[in-house]
Amino acid sequence: MKKTILTLTIAALCLSAAATVPHKSSIPDIPGYVTLKGDFHIHTNFSDASVWPVTRVDEADFDGLDFISITDHLETHHQHLLNDFGAKVNRNSSYELAAKTAKKYGILVIHGAELTRGTRIFPGHFNTHFIKDGDAIAAASEAHNGKYGNDEFKQEEEAIKAGLKEARSQGAFIVWNHPDWEQQARNETKWWPIHTEVLNAGLMDGIEIVNRFSGYDPEAFHWAIEKDLAIVTGTDAHKAMFQWVDYEKGEYRPMTLVFATERSLKGIREALEARRTAAYADRCVYGKAEWLEPLLKACLQISDIKYSEKKVSFNVKNISTIPITLTKAPGSEQLTYNRLLYINGGEDLSITINGSDSRKPIGLDEFDVNFAIANWLTDVDTPLTVSYHFVMPEKYRKK
Repeated sequence: MKKTILTLTIAALCLSAAATVPHKSSIPDIPGYVTLKGDFHIHTNFSDASVWPVTRVDEADFDGLDFISITDHLETHHQHLLNDFGAKVNRNSSYELAAKTAKKYGILVIHGAELTRGTRIFPGHFNTHFIKDGDAIAAASEAHNGKYGNDEFKQEEEAIKAGLKEARSQGAFIVWNHPDWEQQARNETKWWPIHTEVLNAGLMDGIEIVNRFSGYDPEAFHWAIEKDLAIVTGTDAHKAMFQWVDYEKGEYRPMTLVFATERSLKGIREALEARRTAAYADRCVYGKAEWLEPLLKACLQISDIKYSEKKVSFNVKNISTIPITLTKAPGSEQLTYNRLLYINGGEDLSITINGSDSRKPIGLDEFDVNFAIANWLTDVDTPLTVSYHFVMPEKYRKK
């Protein structure tokens, strides 16, 4: 009997430990801005997902997020709740429930909705953020039903544009979702003329470059850089988050990093308009160099610099939860140091720099140590580069 009780006790302790995997992400601020972490694409059971809005807030707190946007489908909406419960709900209810709960966590909730007319017809799906009334956007879109006979393409394009125009009239920030989704990009991810039309009409502000369903979209990332669109990512979660993210293996959900002047909805909106965003997903970071460089230098703490005639050594610590892969970059050909280094979140390592011949003095009064960050990209196949400048003490300089 005692042995059985002991076995059960140990099993209970193991289950308890597994249920409390610490997982809050940690990403530092950059000079002049606070780094906010969030998910711009989440669904609830007020459209076609299986999760209550309150649970989405709980998940965000578990992941250490600062904000979420509730983006339930405008077309697949709350009718099932009316049928099942007779509840008085509308297309704004999921946001209202989440926002109310989020106050106790201090999490910011954006009022959003996803316009998904023409599932298999471009221009595709769009998230509308910072809206006021989802029902009005749906009504504007539905007003085009049946207007164009058998021309389904024309009907769906006009319906989407009408919905986007209504969203814009409400002050929405509009994002083109998952351009590489196989239902609309069966053979290639393509920027169609309709997208130029939507962009030129001022109805597209950002583009989703990572989606948990379809993954990283290199074409979308390049378009974000090329066309100056806000870089956005999201889970597009329809099931509970633990079914999409393997927490026990240390995974993090895709998240958008927003470099805001203040921690508020106003601060998030201003940063989006200014394109001060980046994406973090699957151990990679994507964004403009002007934001990734200060973020990298905030993540890496340099300390314990030691000089001698033949070498310079220093310690590097990654204070974030973002892994960093450093490779030797051009411009340091006269120096010898590791050509490939990995620093996971919370880890530190020592780096030693020698001259071209480690047996001899470095022979340089000052020099740059250059790295390319292989998993931090500023465009497709273009890693971020960073330099650290060192000046040798007088006693070790060339005479």
